Amino acid sequence: MNLSCSNGLQRVTSLPAKTLKKQNRRKRFNRSRRRKNIKLVATRPASTIHVAHPALPPESPEPPVVDSSWDIDSYRTRFDTVSLWNLKKWFMELHKDTIPEHELVPLAQVFASMEAYGCTYAPELMERASQLGEPIARVYCELKQHKCARTLVSADAAVRAWLDGVTYADEQESIRQMQIAQIAPVFPAQTLAEIFQNIVVVNNSLKETTEWFERLGGGTISIAISPISYGVFEVKAYAANFFINKAAGTYQKAYAQCVADLLEILKNYCYQVNYIQRFSYLQYNVERLPKEGELPPPGQCLQQNNIGYRMLQKLGWTGGPLGYKQTGILNPIEVPAKHDRRGLGCTKAKKRKPGKADHGDGDHCALDLHFYHELMLSIVARKPYYDLIFSPEFTENERIVLTRLAAQWRLRCETRLAVTGQAQFVIKRYPLPPHDVLVQVLIEKHPLVSKYYEVVPPKVGLISL
Repeated sequence: MNLSCSNGLQRVTSLPAKTLKKQNRRKRFNRSRRRKNIKLVATRPASTIHVAHPALPPESPEPPVVDSSWDIDSYRTRFDTVSLWNLKKWFMELHKDTIPEHELVPLAQVFASMEAYGCTYAPELMERASQLGEPIARVYCELKQHKCARTLVSADAAVRAWLDGVTYADEQESIRQMQIAQIAPVFPAQTLAEIFQNIVVVNNSLKETTEWFERLGGGTISIAISPISYGVFEVKAYAANFFINKAAGTYQKAYAQCVADLLEILKNYCYQVNYIQRFSYLQYNVERLPKEGELPPPGQCLQQNNIGYRMLQKLGWTGGPLGYKQTGILNPIEVPAKHDRRGLGCTKAKKRKPGKADHGDGDHCALDLHFYHELMLSIVARKPYYDLIFSPEFTENERIVLTRLAAQWRLRCETRLAVTGQAQFVIKRYPLPPHDVLVQVLIEKHPLVSKYYEVVPPKVGLISL
């Protein structure tokens, strides 16, 4: 049966009741089936889901925004040098956009101090600063290697070098070689001027001067004595067979006058090299080191409860060396122990059989021989320019042992008496050839050689004789 609606639409409303029930049942079944399928898809493991397109990578967190509007030059202080500030500035410019200001400025200071001054900090901080500033450090090292030294040159010298087409370094090297040639020994020496150039007066001593002149192999300084009449002699001085001067008179007077005049002539025409003694014998530079386990020698200073100490105080002594000018002895007179069977006052040594080792002095030596053996080795290796003065606390037997150690390494040594009358063992300085001293002091300006050697130029310029 057809029914018409008010809106003009027509619909069929009359269906059999059985058909309607079947339709409703089918709808409910389809609805429940769709719900089950949705639940199965939601609870299925992710590994069993087949995706048709590749998975997208997880999104990384965005870096925090760093404020880079601050001024780098505002962190320069008046104490920063040019190189230190450049290191700090380059470091901050490199990491200004990635590291905050409050953290970057201290890191730049640490990095600049490490590179410029070699400062050390905590290992973690140094490692981080080195990693961040590695490219800057590499460039800085290359700049240091190729850095040019500033040299002040007069305008005349600069124009002359420019006109000659010679660099300043080459000109200075040629001047240096010219200066060395003016003081270097000449071989073979054919004129008296060349002989005087080969002679250097050493320590105002004719003996040392002659020894160094003979080592050059160009001749020697000789003195010839011939009698003129009874008690009168003529003394002549020669340098490499060139006659220098003469004197006449009695033997001793003529010889002394000839030597004095010869030294005066050599000082007028030759350079002088004098060793400067920087250490007085009261200020020794090598102390006494006993063996391990050995007691040090008994104290030489008087104790306050000593009767001698009280007697000296009553006489006005307040401490220090004895004497009105305080130039006397400081310590009591040392009484050395006697370890042999010789009589008192006997100075002759005991005769020993040849080939038998001498262990008499070594048995009673309380020194650390290993230390002094290493000291001798270091002297041979370093060749010091000054004398090694040992303490007066060394006994006679210990000084004998030190002399034998020095003789093994062919070191020059002697025992000298100090102003106080005490014996001191001295290893002489390693001698430098006098012409090498001239080069080091006058041309190279070596600070250590200039400290221990004095060079006096000749009073009269050399001429072609």
